[in-house]
Amino acid sequence: MSVLTIHTPEIVKTKTGVRLQSLFRVDEKEDYLWYEVDEKYGQYLTIERTDAFLVGLFLLALKKGNDIEVLGPVSERLYYKLNKYLFHLTAEIRGDQKEIKIYCDKVVAEFLPNEGAVGTGLSCGIDSFSTIYNHLVEDCPDDYKITHFTFFNVGSNGSLGGEKARNLFRKRTDLVKPCANELGKELITVDSNISEILELGFYETHTYRNLSACLALQKLFKIYYYSSSYALKYFELKPESCGHYDIFNMSMLSTENISFFSSCPHHTRVDKTRMVSNYEPAYKYLNVCIVNGENCGGCEKCVRTLLTLEVLGKLNEFSSAFNLDNYYKKRDNYLAKILAFHNSNDYMKEIYDEILSVKFKIPLYSKLAANYLRIKNII
Repeated sequence: MSVLTIHTPEIVKTKTGVRLQSLFRVDEKEDYLWYEVDEKYGQYLTIERTDAFLVGLFLLALKKGNDIEVLGPVSERLYYKLNKYLFHLTAEIRGDQKEIKIYCDKVVAEFLPNEGAVGTGLSCGIDSFSTIYNHLVEDCPDDYKITHFTFFNVGSNGSLGGEKARNLFRKRTDLVKPCANELGKELITVDSNISEILELGFYETHTYRNLSACLALQKLFKIYYYSSSYALKYFELKPESCGHYDIFNMSMLSTENISFFSSCPHHTRVDKTRMVSNYEPAYKYLNVCIVNGENCGGCEKCVRTLLTLEVLGKLNEFSSAFNLDNYYKKRDNYLAKILAFHNSNDYMKEIYDEILSVKFKIPLYSKLAANYLRIKNII
């Protein structure tokens, strides 16, 4: 049976930065998986461990049904947890017939020198800003306060990668930089070809992709907050959404050197939006759009966010960050969808409950349109 072999990482300089890369071989083909940072952060790339590549490539091994042979050093804690827990569960979730195993002769438990940084991703979305608020504004021990922001190109700009995704990554980097500057934190960007290698959907694999990039920087971070997508009460082992069990993966993918936390796990999306609605930097920098990188105000994610803000009485505070004209054109139809389908959608149910709680006035049109949608759905 074919084995996916991962070689010891190496560091190379490129025209655009410094790259941590590892040669891997599968099905008699060779390729490199790489993570690239600005030259300033090259000193933190973790050549001493193959952890980043193991986490990044195990999805490819699962996809192909291959065991993994790692020729470079692997953190003992990670090696243990992947073999004993995560691979078994992941195979069960995905319905894979074969459970894979890791083989490595260089399992090490020693700590690496570490700068003690505390990081989190800066997408400027609701989840991202709630993590920032929770660890910079609300009460938080000094050793757990955020010191650095990150922005990764590992699939959120396009599941399959390529130049189109890379161009969007650069554009979005430019959008979040001013926020990082205003908050007085360094922004570390990591580019990668993991999307081109995996050829898998981002939604069901985002946790592993992002944390593999973090593991490439184990000499910088001691703590990293991964902004939870769903509240813990929605915990579910869903093959199409690893975000529903992030809190489990945070434990499984932490090593002796870096601890991962699923941030704000007890907060619903409405709770997070309420938190963000009281944070002035978000008034300028909140960005949730799924269309073109800037808040169009009319896509489903923009409308959902703006409606929540309106129900919370905070819409006007965000008028400079969104196209509210587009929002008002879509608002009543989206309200109708919430009335019609809130029992089958977690996010809609949260908004619906808040609408009832504050006695938000619903237009007659939305009520009539909701009845039409229910009947249409039945037919």
